[in-house]
Amino acid sequence: MENANVFFSIFLIVSAVCVVVLTVYLIKLIISLTQLSTNANVIATSVQKEIEPTLQELRETAKSINSITASADSQIQTAKARLATLANLKSNLGEKLKGFADGILKGVAFGLNLIKK
Repeated sequence: MENANVFFSIFLIVSAVCVVVLTVYLIKLIISLTQLSTNANVIATSVQKEIEPTLQELRETAKSINSITASADSQIQTAKARLATLANLKSNLGEKLKGFADGILKGVAFGLNLIKK
């Protein structure tokens, strides 16, 4: 029984030492994690301050590009409308010239027929 008490006492002492060692390591780990989170927060704040002007410039550039694109799109639409109008005028003019040429041919044929008689 005395051996059991000795082993139990040794077990309690070893367990207490292990708990103390684990507690010390856990406290060191918590301190390190706190410092790490503080440093990460400082880095994130610095990066945010550095990136903010760049993001603002990118927003302005995107707005400029959008306005240029809208302007170009409107000019393309205007050019398409003008080309369509020009195509209509060309086809109308072609029809009129064809009618005019037919009229001249009929007139010449009529004149030739008059001369033949």
